[in-house]
Amino acid sequence: MDFTVIIVALMISFGIPLRNKAIKEYRKKKEEKTSKENNIK
Repeated sequence: MDFTVIIVALMISFGIPLRNKAIKEYRKKKEEKTSKENNIK
């Protein structure tokens, strides 16, 4: 029981920052893509 709680806590503590980083990179790519399209028009 205690072991699973520790694993879940570690997954949450490491998972959230990694997810935020991935979202930021995704938004950055998305913005670059839209800005390039806007420049073409």
